[in-house]
Amino acid sequence: MLKGPSALRVFILALSLVLGYVTASPAQSRPAAVREYEQSFTTYPYSDPDPIPSPGGIYPYFRFDGFSDKPVQKKWKVVELENEYLRVLILPEVGGKIWTAIEKSTGRPFIYNNRVVKFRDIAMRGPWTSGGIEANYGIIGHSPHCASPVDYLCVQNEDGSASCFIGVLDLLTRTRWRLEIQLPRDKAYFTTSSFWHNATSLEQPYYTWMNAGVPAAGNLQFIYPGTCYLEHNGEVHPWNRYEADGRDLSYYENNNFGGYKSYHVFGRYTDFFGAYWHDHDFGMARYAPRHEKLGKKIWIWGLSQQGMIWEKLLTDQDGQYVEIQSGRLFNQSEKNSTLTPFKHRGFAPYGADTWKEYWFPALATNGMLHANPYGTLNAVRTGRDLTLLFCPVQFIQDTLSIYANGELLLRQSVDLRPLHTHSVKVATFSELDQIRVVLGRNKLVVYNGDDQANVLARPVTMPEDFDWNSLYGLYLQGKEQIRRRDYAAAEEKLQACLALDPNYAPALIEKAVLLYRRLHDTEALACVVRALRIDTYDPAANYYYGLIQARMGNLIDSRDGFDVASQSMEYRSAAFTELAKLALREGLDAVAEQHAAAALAVNQFNLEALQCRAVAGRRQQQPATTEQVLGRLVELDPLNPFVLFEKYLHSGAEAEARAFLGSIRNELPGETFLELAAWYHRQGCAQEAEQVLNLAPPSPERMYWLAFLRAHRGDSTYRELLQTADKMDPALVFPFREETAGVLSWVIKEDSHWLPKYYLALIHWDRNNLTEARELFRCCGLKPRSDLYYACRAELFKGEKEGDFAADMKRAMELNPAQWRYGLSLTRFYRDRQQAEQALTTAAQAYAAFPKNYILGMALARGLCDSRQYERCLDLLKDLTVLPYEGATEGRLLYREAGLRWAIQQMAAGAYRRSLQQIDQAREWPEHLGAGKPYAEDVDERLEDWLAAQCF
Repeated sequence: MLKGPSALRVFILALSLVLGYVTASPAQSRPAAVREYEQSFTTYPYSDPDPIPSPGGIYPYFRFDGFSDKPVQKKWKVVELENEYLRVLILPEVGGKIWTAIEKSTGRPFIYNNRVVKFRDIAMRGPWTSGGIEANYGIIGHSPHCASPVDYLCVQNEDGSASCFIGVLDLLTRTRWRLEIQLPRDKAYFTTSSFWHNATSLEQPYYTWMNAGVPAAGNLQFIYPGTCYLEHNGEVHPWNRYEADGRDLSYYENNNFGGYKSYHVFGRYTDFFGAYWHDHDFGMARYAPRHEKLGKKIWIWGLSQQGMIWEKLLTDQDGQYVEIQSGRLFNQSEKNSTLTPFKHRGFAPYGADTWKEYWFPALATNGMLHANPYGTLNAVRTGRDLTLLFCPVQFIQDTLSIYANGELLLRQSVDLRPLHTHSVKVATFSELDQIRVVLGRNKLVVYNGDDQANVLARPVTMPEDFDWNSLYGLYLQGKEQIRRRDYAAAEEKLQACLALDPNYAPALIEKAVLLYRRLHDTEALACVVRALRIDTYDPAANYYYGLIQARMGNLIDSRDGFDVASQSMEYRSAAFTELAKLALREGLDAVAEQHAAAALAVNQFNLEALQCRAVAGRRQQQPATTEQVLGRLVELDPLNPFVLFEKYLHSGAEAEARAFLGSIRNELPGETFLELAAWYHRQGCAQEAEQVLNLAPPSPERMYWLAFLRAHRGDSTYRELLQTADKMDPALVFPFREETAGVLSWVIKEDSHWLPKYYLALIHWDRNNLTEARELFRCCGLKPRSDLYYACRAELFKGEKEGDFAADMKRAMELNPAQWRYGLSLTRFYRDRQQAEQALTTAAQAYAAFPKNYILGMALARGLCDSRQYERCLDLLKDLTVLPYEGATEGRLLYREAGLRWAIQQMAAGAYRRSLQQIDQAREWPEHLGAGKPYAEDVDERLEDWLAAQCF
């Protein structure tokens, strides 16, 4: 790095690397290889999926609650990309995570390499592993798929590069994401190219971050140009100097204060960040054009034992790691970020986003000033001498020129090879000279070392007089809650907004969208009609008017809405897509093709419009058009199951069917089939939908769908399918689609069994339609002999006059005594109602039945403490090993509470010495209870000190 503060202020460096003289690699360079194999890893597995539906939150996904501290040897599928310089390993069965990337000449990983697969309760569904690069799309947090199998495809490309595509359908948003991990034949970087598509007609939450793990050891420095950092809540602090004492936070070891760290570094216009291990003279960098990735974040567990406890929880021998993350937005905004300029974003209907990132090592540059896909640059100044260090990641033949104050100091020809660091030393006029370094003729890549260069003027605080209870303030809060998927809270804010002004059109439209999500079409239509009475050309009002009318079967009015919406740029692609779908439903294939083409003219990445064109072309017997469209779909989304299924429809060949089935490798394959079948059915392609489901794995939802489709074409065998579905186990069956709601509504008219009503109730419950859900449960009565039914009934009617939580949960326990969660739920129910004796009895019975379950052990310890049996509580806690989730402190808090309460009990009996012993023990942080001790200044022991003083 540049030496001396004055040099840092005035040093200006410009580097041009993209020009006509940049040559290809030597012809003898071998193509990159892609291999697929199984490798045995020491694994700490996860298990115990929760079969009890829990609508809202992560529904239709389910959590896993089983974690182990006992390793096993397990074989995992590995995809390996390799060229002369790098090895990249991908684990498609662990979320498709890029497990590590290794620089071959040193054998050193520049992406953290965890040599064990150690699942811990970190993600929204529980299991998560440290290290590698993890792609996240959808809602805030780790992706629902971060520890489970995803779809993937390995490709040897014609240009000699090798690729692995990973991706999956996100059920929370019904968006599709794909990631191409590509290793070129002759370059020392690999790329990750994202394609993310909102396949729905509604706006969805927009969140996507790439999280890369890097080792913490080795005098690590974060190379993050910026002037400040944002917190998750949008608060702003200086970067990189710590406000309290001025220490340089860009060095990992200087973060030895406080707790976990989240630095969303901000304030400079920059397109890269990196990490450098000065002890090893080795680094890594990540580059993306700035408009593609705005956010750059550092995540640190914390250097006290509070954070370092996670080292042994997440690995066996590879040491602590930190995460360097890139995002499309400036910060990972939590709820309170709404109150700052850094709000949430929405993903437009049928919108698509693409971006590309470069990841590469740096060797022997003594630090890093700048990086791009041609290499990493550093400059070291000693007095007048300037040493330029450049580590290329591709072959470069060019001319190097160095200027001081505009005057040429040096010009030389260079012939650079990947990862062979080039060094040039020149004597400048003085330390204050402005230096410019040019490689070639162009100036496309510029680094400026002036402290004031590239500083952003973007505001970071809200206006102090902004009124959150104003008309716009309430509307804005409602909109923000929608983008956080907190629809109930959003409805409250929008209703408060409309109470101030019933004709505030933006709030009327958003309320209509919320009601449409809830399947309340008549009420939604009333809201959007009122908005149209205010402005007949309002694009959003017309678009949602079209959606609502289409679902209600009013196709002429639906077209009217979409026609007007199509005149706006914001809704043009989505409106034409909907018009194409309406045309397909009516058999107007030529019209459908025209509308789909119009949608694609606005958004060339609109997969829904492409699929409409493909169906229209097939039905019009236009093989050339169909093949062209399918080729474009493969180009954008090689994992799209629609393409392989359409090929199967065209040929009918068994080989095509096998290819389609073999492409679906994710954790929940049945959902892929149901999503595709629902898509065909919405377009009026009932025959195709049935053919998809004929190939799908068995499930109750599939059977109900098949019965529905067969009945509507007059096949009387549908009743046998209904009977089969009614006999199937409802465990881990979580219907959520609005299309399935329509199917189940039909089934209920044909089938008196309780299960279809139960499944439809889950859909309504998930959409906050509690009245409809409870009415369906009432229709089921007390006849079902399913523990899941009574567990759901207990939660759904909790707090209602007719509800009897304890009775329903006890019935669930009787029907399935092997399910430990019922005892836990009943224990918590009693505790919430301050019925300590019943809570303790229930917890004791549950823990006796499942003595290895530390969650029940904690519940029993809590019950003992609440019942003033402090010694027994502490004895139990001594024998518990808690495998925590991120930020968990319950075990230690209970240990402290029980210890201090027992100390007070001893004080009352005059046993002051024993009390002092208990107070000292309460100060401890037993790590087997799942929490490490923070720094002393962050631990509040005033109560312990006061009690000790009383004893003395």
